[in-house]
Amino acid sequence: MRNTFTHELDYRQERDFGQKINATFAFLQAQGRPLGRVLLYIVLPVALLSGIGMGIGQAGIFSMLGQGSRSMTAGPFGSVSNGLAFAIGVAGALLTYLLLTATLYEYVRLRMALPAEEEVTPALVWPHVRTSAWWILLSGIVLAVLTSVGFVFLFFPGVYLAVALSPFFAVMIMERNGFSKNFSRCFELVSGYWWATFGLLFVMWIIQSFVGLVFQIPTYLLMGLKMASIPIPGEGILTIATRTFATIGQVLLYAPTMLALLFQYFNLIEIKDGVGMRHLVDSIGQQPTTPVSSAAYRPDEEGEY
Repeated sequence: MRNTFTHELDYRQERDFGQKINATFAFLQAQGRPLGRVLLYIVLPVALLSGIGMGIGQAGIFSMLGQGSRSMTAGPFGSVSNGLAFAIGVAGALLTYLLLTATLYEYVRLRMALPAEEEVTPALVWPHVRTSAWWILLSGIVLAVLTSVGFVFLFFPGVYLAVALSPFFAVMIMERNGFSKNFSRCFELVSGYWWATFGLLFVMWIIQSFVGLVFQIPTYLLMGLKMASIPIPGEGILTIATRTFATIGQVLLYAPTMLALLFQYFNLIEIKDGVGMRHLVDSIGQQPTTPVSSAAYRPDEEGEY
């Protein structure tokens, strides 16, 4: 029977390496329509703004390449307005990923809490995203500084910190604790499973990178035509359109990686704390529960992967 991901126990399970990746795409298949509607209202407008801003800035770069030294008098992007548009695009991209992370995790948290027959709507998710986004921003700045320091002194400490802290936002949204508690909780959960987390991130990065090339093809084609000095009708509009298309694609591909991390979080929670098993035991005799495969709650660890 296909998992619909409408009950808490659908999430709180131990999963091996392949099962976490399968669960990620099974969730997107089962919850794609309501989740897509939420993302459409909350994330897509900012993603469009980011894509348009970057497209205008990129059009300025193409214009500068075409005009040579004559364009240098107007600034590095061909004009002040192009530079401002590019800056807005970059800021919009950061805000897009911020909202996407908050929206995905708040959506799952609400989906776990609500009755199976009740749909998660943008109106339900937005108040929580509005609060969580600020904490994600502040925490993200601190985590970025700490990880950067690790990379500055030695490469491997930076990698270790980046992987160990990768479930931070999942911990923050699901457990609702302060920064220091969330910070230590990440190390507690990942301890003994660092390689499993690293492997999951690496595989998802490969998937994201290869599929992401599809969204970059129009931009690369446009750049190739420009470099070959081939006239392009409506070049400015095409540049904005291709950049917007690429930005939206990058946003869509970021979601599976964040969801895979979330399923890794639930996996580690079950290994360390057995929360899902306790919920299952407590629910026996009280109300009908979703059948859970015995393989989902086995005592053996997943090992390195």
